[in-house]
Amino acid sequence: MPSQADQPAPGTATVELKLARVSLLAGALDRARTAYAELADAHPTVPAVFGEATLGLAQVEESAGRPAEAASHYETCLAAETDTGYSNRLSAGLGLSRCLAQLGRAEQALAVARSTANHIEQIGLDRSDVGVEIRAIIATVQCELGQPGLAREPIAEALEIVPEITDRHELMSVYHRASAAAVEAGHPGRAMELLGRAMDASLGHDHQRIIGMLRALYGGLLLRQPPVDPELAHEMLTQALADLGTTGSVLEVIRCRNDLLSALILLDRTEEAVGGARELLDSTAGRSTPERIDTLLLLAAAQSILGDTDGARGTCATARDELEDLADSAQTSRLWSQLGEAMTQVGETDAAIVAYRRAIQSLGVEMTPALRPTRPADDDRPVPPQRVARASRQPRRPRRPDRG
Repeated sequence: MPSQADQPAPGTATVELKLARVSLLAGALDRARTAYAELADAHPTVPAVFGEATLGLAQVEESAGRPAEAASHYETCLAAETDTGYSNRLSAGLGLSRCLAQLGRAEQALAVARSTANHIEQIGLDRSDVGVEIRAIIATVQCELGQPGLAREPIAEALEIVPEITDRHELMSVYHRASAAAVEAGHPGRAMELLGRAMDASLGHDHQRIIGMLRALYGGLLLRQPPVDPELAHEMLTQALADLGTTGSVLEVIRCRNDLLSALILLDRTEEAVGGARELLDSTAGRSTPERIDTLLLLAAAQSILGDTDGARGTCATARDELEDLADSAQTSRLWSQLGEAMTQVGETDAAIVAYRRAIQSLGVEMTPALRPTRPADDDRPVPPQRVARASRQPRRPRRPDRG
């Protein structure tokens, strides 16, 4: 006898779910959000509809760059795991793992990822593209927890699966996930090799989003893996942005645009970088994210190169204020360290020292007495608590080489 989750959705709900999915895939997030919300509200007792609608809401919010909201919907979907069907449970587990990692909740992300990996094995999909994805997530989170050595095993296991995958779209996705995990684990050379295979698999393929993701990752690596090639990186990232502009998530687009800013700086097109950074900051105003802080640091670097020291100081101050909104994590530590470098460049030595201290504190490391901040003996004000928000991983931006 089929389970309730396997029964067809009532009335026109099945068609409405398909239409909402089309809107999501087309990037019409507001329309998709409204449709999924109405379906979830209208069918709270019909698992086949409620589960898929809740999952859809989570995917909409994740695509919109709202990991906290997405995580809440994924958790709702998993809470009804006995009724929502294995496909929805699997997608929700993968999505929740990704979002928790973006929010800096690495230990929770790892626990969910391992639970999802067990589920994948139980249903016989361990050696499929989703098996690769969950291994890539586990490797990424282990790097976030400061355990890059432990990330090698899931990456190696993922690569063992590749020869068993014959579908070309799945193969492209597998190579992308494995190469992204290799970047996180500090193996850019291996990542470049995997990306080359992915690009070969993409020849003649018309799946715009995955091709855009491949180009974006490849362009970013060209900025970080010697020999640095900013001209080719700019070309690849421009193509990636065209691909992702209509099909990618908000975060994918922002990260691609940040890498384009890095390429412009390296190409001595610094004024263009300033204009692009300001435009991007205008479009992301109102929400402190690692990606937005990354943009601020790129703007400060460009302003410093152009001799606008006061402007760079102001941008650094804004970045510092927004960094206070992020939870402690390895990514937050890197951002504090980069801010320290930026402040040093504009002569803000005291502020740079504070930023470097925060970088150490963000890793949960106890500072030696010589590095601890001091204050006058008669100053008994309590140290303000850190505000907690979210954090996600992003490879460090390149420093601009010295002029010849």
